[in-house]
Amino acid sequence: MMNQKKYILFVVAALGAATAFAQEPVRSSSSLYLHAQKKADVSLPYAISAEGKRFQPTWGLDQAWPNESNLLKGINHMGKENIGIGRTAFRYSVALTNDSVLGAADITALRNRNTIFNKLSATLPLVFTADQEAVGPNDANPDRVPPEYFVKNKSANIEHWAAMINSHVHWMQANTKHPVVGISPFNEPDYWSIEEGATPEKQWQVAKLLKEQYPRCAEIPMVGGNTLNNDKALEWYTPGKQYYEWGNTHQLAGSFDSFAGFFQQLKKDGKVGYADEMHNVGEAMVGLEYGMTVGIWWGFDSRARGEFCDISRNGVRLAYGEHRNNWTAASVYRHDDGRVKAFVGSSERQAKTTTYQFVSTERDVYYDGYGPVHEFVMEMPGGTGYQTGQTNGERVINVTWGEDVPPSEINGTYKLLNKVSGATGNVVSYTSSGDIIKQSRYSNSKKQQWTVKPCNPRIGGDYSFYDIESVDNPNIRMNVKDYSKDKADILAWTQDGPTSNEQWYLEYAGNGYYYIRNRESALYLASAGTSTIATIIQTPKLSDDKRDLMLFRFVPVDVAFETVAPAKPAGLLAESQSASVRLSWTANTETDVEGYMVVRAPKGTDDWNTIARQLTETYFVDNTCRPNTSYIYKVKAIDRSQNISEASDIVEAAPLGQPTMIARWDFEDNLNDDTQNMLDMASPSTPKYVADHKVGDKSLSLTAQFVQLPYRVADSDELSVAMWVKWNTSTTQWQRIFDFGNDEDHYLFLTPNSGTSKMRFAIKNGGDEQILDCPSKLSSYLWKHVVVTMGKDKTAIYVDGTEVASTTGITIKPSDIRPVLNYLGRSQYTADPNISANYDDVRIFNYALSADEVKAVKDGTYTNIQSVENSDAVSKPIYTIDGKRIDRPQQGINIIDSRKILMK
Repeated sequence: MMNQKKYILFVVAALGAATAFAQEPVRSSSSLYLHAQKKADVSLPYAISAEGKRFQPTWGLDQAWPNESNLLKGINHMGKENIGIGRTAFRYSVALTNDSVLGAADITALRNRNTIFNKLSATLPLVFTADQEAVGPNDANPDRVPPEYFVKNKSANIEHWAAMINSHVHWMQANTKHPVVGISPFNEPDYWSIEEGATPEKQWQVAKLLKEQYPRCAEIPMVGGNTLNNDKALEWYTPGKQYYEWGNTHQLAGSFDSFAGFFQQLKKDGKVGYADEMHNVGEAMVGLEYGMTVGIWWGFDSRARGEFCDISRNGVRLAYGEHRNNWTAASVYRHDDGRVKAFVGSSERQAKTTTYQFVSTERDVYYDGYGPVHEFVMEMPGGTGYQTGQTNGERVINVTWGEDVPPSEINGTYKLLNKVSGATGNVVSYTSSGDIIKQSRYSNSKKQQWTVKPCNPRIGGDYSFYDIESVDNPNIRMNVKDYSKDKADILAWTQDGPTSNEQWYLEYAGNGYYYIRNRESALYLASAGTSTIATIIQTPKLSDDKRDLMLFRFVPVDVAFETVAPAKPAGLLAESQSASVRLSWTANTETDVEGYMVVRAPKGTDDWNTIARQLTETYFVDNTCRPNTSYIYKVKAIDRSQNISEASDIVEAAPLGQPTMIARWDFEDNLNDDTQNMLDMASPSTPKYVADHKVGDKSLSLTAQFVQLPYRVADSDELSVAMWVKWNTSTTQWQRIFDFGNDEDHYLFLTPNSGTSKMRFAIKNGGDEQILDCPSKLSSYLWKHVVVTMGKDKTAIYVDGTEVASTTGITIKPSDIRPVLNYLGRSQYTADPNISANYDDVRIFNYALSADEVKAVKDGTYTNIQSVENSDAVSKPIYTIDGKRIDRPQQGINIIDSRKILMK
């Protein structure tokens, strides 16, 4: 039998190369969007509506190593309102005059730092650290005081050291409005040779002197630790912790365990957890998890850090995961305004490549436009040793849903059209390298065409961006003139890259339009005006009345752009089926219609979500609807210019919910469900079908492999799973015949061989695991018919039609878990091996089969003995056309009566 399922290829850079099967005809159901991903290293399940965990971090920026551009970049990406602290530095390049007055060079350096901070706020609280690079004479600074002024005989001169710090504080208090809120006596004392005389004892002695002999410093918190290697943090903090209010470490070397353990110890001691030199969003995520409350970015990269600072201060964390051996972490946050974002990050110098799986347990969503799905896998790039192959990778991922979602992933060759001028045929173009990019009438020139693709994950640092290259010359990119952090021209520039001011992120603005924002500045691409030759500029966000100047569409180069939306689809019909709703509608007559979008909401709500898009068929089977839930639906058409039609009239339907078989897979050269619910499976690789079978002509062969079932196959109060299985091993433990769940704490599974050499069924919903063991493990290398039934009063296991184990002690229902990660052959536990087995005639029922029905299923004589017409649990099909309820479908509309399900 030919495989009728079409697997749509989503080209997502984060996922790497994807496997696609292009086979016709299309089976237009929710299963189109089911993509089986191989096991990830770490899984993060989350519920969007969860209460979450709220933090109250203080984030800041650094000028210990002065860099105005770094500060401006941080302001633009973080937002001024999310910056609560800064790090400045004291110096010791010139001896104090009269033991208290700073030298002119040190005053100049301090004033310069404050001038930069004043661009953010003249009253920003500041913390002092040591600028050890300013110590001692060199060719550029021959007049600097010798190091011996502060370090004599390899012993820190704590009197001079404390006096110098006090003098810096004095100058700040006398000449600025910046409050000094912390003092780090040393900086990275475990590394800098100039501080070879600075011991943990000398560090706390300086802190003690400042507290006891200098009144202006007495109330300022002292900071301990401050090591480059976080393995050394406790060594420098613990001896003098009675003198420190804050503890501090950097993460440029050291184990994950030490980093986390240090902040845990600070929390236990009642100290402030402080990291004054963060290099990656991974450090911030880990720090918050274990007790850090104040963090300063040493060098500010861009988007991931800025959006993390905002959402962690103004939202709640829904999930957190880490891989300690690989020095990476990930998290999911929900902003108080409703936005949801996922983050991945790592150690700047020690990370190893790690895959993270994000699982939305409540609803299907879009991950940076990829969807609708529940599951998304992101690879966090790493290296092979200390500072070997690391790229300091970090990324933010938008998690979205709703009636208006990005129409497709951007990855291809396009014309870029501004909303204001694009309607008249003007596109973004250039004349030659070095010129300012302008708009011009489209003439099919390659200088008016742009290749837009996700940046390589190993580009360095944050990789949440796109590369926009000229089709005429791939080395020509959109370049912000002079790395500006303010309004500036956009140039067509030729160089290797893309550099940070040639990378862009796409912020969906609705109705097919995007804001295009720069990595270096966080500012917006815009048309400078409405004329044909208006230049393209970078600008801060414009006022609402000028918003359209910042909106762009990506239109394929072979599309004649226009702004007239298709007509709204007509003739929408909804049919209730046993575990799904079948929709059909009349095809639009426009020739440029790209496809259709299906939008759904639970009845009685306006919680609309796009559950299908770019459908080329005029029907769709929604098999992600929940049992006993009514929904309302509407359909929209979208053309190749990304114009979206008005929605069709609304229709209403619900799955019938009668006790019945809801899915059956016979594996006759495909993974298709034989029922009208179209609950088709997915495989991470090309499935293997063999002649060794029990039903039909073929069976599915899995060799240390798995297949994935649709999201809602086990979301019912009662459940029966029946199959023929031949387990092709004898001693391996904890493989899974099936495993339906969300994570390691929420699942129901059947293993042929548990740790006690027994076949075991287990179910868990976050609390204690409930278990049903068979007398022995499953027989090997033999076809066995295995059935698990879960009813209101009894859970049972059958082998070859005979009950071998049962219990009344299992009280958890599958619907309590609402599993979305459903597998044959794979466990929710990453460490458990995939199965080696053959499968045939796999069936799922939404009720508990009786003993007689189990035998009938085995023998191939099963019929649904529960009469649909006589069942109290059955609701009759609801048919509606254009919003009007009718008693039966109109003639000529091709639908299948959901009560006539093939049961053989």
